[in-house]
Amino acid sequence: MDATQLMWTQIAAGVVLLLFAGSLWNLLRLRAQMRASKSWGKTEGEIVVSELKIPATHRSDDDDDVRALIHYRYSVGTETFKSECIKLGGQTAMARADAQALVAKYPIGARVDVFYDPRDPKTCALDPSRPDNFVAQLVFTIVFGAIGAVLAAHAVAGKVLYTSNGVPLFAFLLPAAAFMVGIIAVVSFVHDRRQAHASVGWPTVSGTITTCGVVEETIEDKDDDDKGRQPRTRTQYRVDLRYGYRVAGRDYVATTRSWGWTAIYGLREMAEQAIGPYKKGKTVKVYYDPKQPGIAVLEPNNRKGTLAPLVFGGVFAAAGAGMLALFVNVGFSP
Repeated sequence: MDATQLMWTQIAAGVVLLLFAGSLWNLLRLRAQMRASKSWGKTEGEIVVSELKIPATHRSDDDDDVRALIHYRYSVGTETFKSECIKLGGQTAMARADAQALVAKYPIGARVDVFYDPRDPKTCALDPSRPDNFVAQLVFTIVFGAIGAVLAAHAVAGKVLYTSNGVPLFAFLLPAAAFMVGIIAVVSFVHDRRQAHASVGWPTVSGTITTCGVVEETIEDKDDDDKGRQPRTRTQYRVDLRYGYRVAGRDYVATTRSWGWTAIYGLREMAEQAIGPYKKGKTVKVYYDPKQPGIAVLEPNNRKGTLAPLVFGGVFAAAGAGMLALFVNVGFSP
């Protein structure tokens, strides 16, 4: 590398390592909050805002750019607080259907359990036990650490580092990223299986279907857009199922029919068939978590689709293993 290339490599290494340090600190803080939340107090709150925030640049319902604005108020002692924290670690943007499901679960006026830190009641969450983005943050931290390490090695050596046969070391980040995606999927699979096993023994209560329909989503093919052509669109469908139930004098709304990833259908008829047994106003048996009654499911024994995360993770792990074997063979073979 010449002097200019070395300078930019050093700057890039510094920026990435700084991002890694910030991500690591945030991850450790989140982990500490998860442990502390087990001893948090609980009080009743009320949802005061529940709506979607869709950016003007939203073009495809497959994009993770929609936010669910969920605000609630609660009281601890004589003080009243307001918050929008659903889960520890904050809420990220998501696909439109996922944001709609979250808004459906917390409608305006709903009474909710608010878990708060007794030492600082402003620190709270509606569901502190399940920070869905913890694994994602862990992978993000590992990836940035790996990139930072490679850039730092280049900066110290003053040149791009290669294997003995000329494969650049940064190429090995590709299989590492594939392995990380596979790990996330496998963790999701294990979590769902454990939850499914536990929910079979949960107590039950009678509930009522409040919404039963099919949501149509427009997905934009970005590959065509990248080539300068007018992007094509396709349509996919999801089930919109909501049910209400009452536990210990408290009303709840849930949207989970069975465990596993949300099913996506290419035809409306397939989505309608999936919710065939359910009709608005129908009485259903609801299995709810006795520790957090807001978590519920209608079909705990339904295993259809639960293998999807495992298959997804296996594909990425196999791709990562293939790339790693190729790079090792090409880069280090005599």
